[in-house]
Amino acid sequence: MSDPADPSAAGPAGIPGGSPAAGPTAGPAVGPAVGPAVGRRGSRGPKKVGAVNLRDVAAHAGVAPATVSRVLGGSQHVNPDTRTRVLAAAAELGYVVNGLARAMTGRGTRSIAFLTSEMAGFTFGATAAGAESVAAANGHLLLLCTTHGIPERERQVIATLCEQRAAAVLLVGSSGTDRAYTERIGGYVRDLAAVGSKLLFCGRPGLPGLPQVRSVDYDHGGGIRSAVSHLAELGHRSVGYVGAPRGGTMADLRLDGYLAGVRENGLEASPRLVAQAQNTIEEGERATPLLLDADRPPTALVCMTDNVAVGAYRAARARGLRIPEDLSIVGFDDVPVVGDLTPGLTTVRPPFRQIGVDAAEIALGLRDGDTDVRLGTSLIVRGSTGRVRD
Repeated sequence: MSDPADPSAAGPAGIPGGSPAAGPTAGPAVGPAVGPAVGRRGSRGPKKVGAVNLRDVAAHAGVAPATVSRVLGGSQHVNPDTRTRVLAAAAELGYVVNGLARAMTGRGTRSIAFLTSEMAGFTFGATAAGAESVAAANGHLLLLCTTHGIPERERQVIATLCEQRAAAVLLVGSSGTDRAYTERIGGYVRDLAAVGSKLLFCGRPGLPGLPQVRSVDYDHGGGIRSAVSHLAELGHRSVGYVGAPRGGTMADLRLDGYLAGVRENGLEASPRLVAQAQNTIEEGERATPLLLDADRPPTALVCMTDNVAVGAYRAARARGLRIPEDLSIVGFDDVPVVGDLTPGLTTVRPPFRQIGVDAAEIALGLRDGDTDVRLGTSLIVRGSTGRVRD
């Protein structure tokens, strides 16, 4: 396989959906053979049909190609009558500006890439909407790209974005924390900088080894601490936690927030109060009984996400527990549906849309990008939390 960064490779290497090269088993072409155009010395084949170029427009308008270039480039230093004639000629011939070529020279519409593992759920949609609002208001496009958590796919997408001269790439969502991840990000920074582009973290913290990569994130740990403090104020002394194991930025920050909240409020601290679950309803439903079936079960749970919290609801009700009379539950993310649960879920609300807005503004140089941005969160109290029973 060709190196996706190799400029000699034909087309964006490795990107699914491309046309495969014809192999030795390819059959004969169907239809009449077409020979070289008559009278075109050294021609490689027939002249393209409908491929109107800038020189064609210039000839039709009776001006120089450079004049057409200035008109289509939006230059104000063109006679109004000439501009009208050129635009009319372009419209009559059906000329379409090569936007990619213009973007590669820094003159046309450039794109911001929103690159994430999976494009699913409210959190990513709200963040993307914020970024798109800024891009659209400033004449740019937002490209949505997914990696499915595969590093090679991520490298291939970044290589293609370099080829297309994207104005910036926003790496969105939780990430790895190991050395290989840091080295991979460092390579992206160099490749993008070589074509005048930049990399930003969106919804993930910065890397100490790469201070030039700005981060727009929110206070994961502070949000969890506020949830623990809320439960402590309601009299809960044994608060459990259900969330993903360490190894990703979101999992690490939220678990650290829980442990800090337990210490700050003088609550019971024990490994038996922590159950591991990935970010799905099913995982929350599976892991919660590990805490509820213990000899001394917690009276309240803090869940890494709302998905996990919905699973905790299911597990609690399967055991005949009432929420919040027998068990208080707090989530994180405030996805729209959780307010409609019975009772409504108390949860931590991050400013997802604002994260996208701030990241896009920094990417386009519309605001200061010399320091990382970390936004606050809000605790939204609903019916799933109540005072502990005596």
